[in-house]
Amino acid sequence: MASVTDTDSSQLILIRRSYFPEDFVFGAASSAYQYEGAVYDYANGGIAIHYGKGLSIWDTFTKNHPERVVDHSNGDKAVDEYHRYKEDVALMKDIGFDVYRFSIAWSRIFPTGKLCGGVNQQGVRYYHNLIDEMLANGIKPYVTLFHWDVPQDLETEYGGFLNLQIV
Repeated sequence: MASVTDTDSSQLILIRRSYFPEDFVFGAASSAYQYEGAVYDYANGGIAIHYGKGLSIWDTFTKNHPERVVDHSNGDKAVDEYHRYKEDVALMKDIGFDVYRFSIAWSRIFPTGKLCGGVNQQGVRYYHNLIDEMLANGIKPYVTLFHWDVPQDLETEYGGFLNLQIV
């Protein structure tokens, strides 16, 4: 059971699973750029530790135009799901979610955007661990393969999806 309150906390609206069809799926969703973090780790005495992820167009945009983001934040840390995925999955289980829809960051798997540029095994291991943790907790993964995070190298080389070669 989940609860939602409006501005008057004396009025509580209870939402029960039984109010929905039996096959209704409850879950959460996120996008890699907004959620994962782990582009660099500045916690180690201010030294940047790189996790093998290449830059996406959003990394470049938020660094070059911080004024375009209300709080001038970027995805370097985000909510740090990269390190906190076990806690996040435990919360999803506690809430009673059936599924979690997340995106795979193209530039985390292929830092240059291309297979010939190498595969980031740290990134592959992260997604493997996340999916294993979800399955171990009875949460079904729904994976989005592309969530508008073109690798910056491909944007620079081809102009993104304006060029047929990238497709």
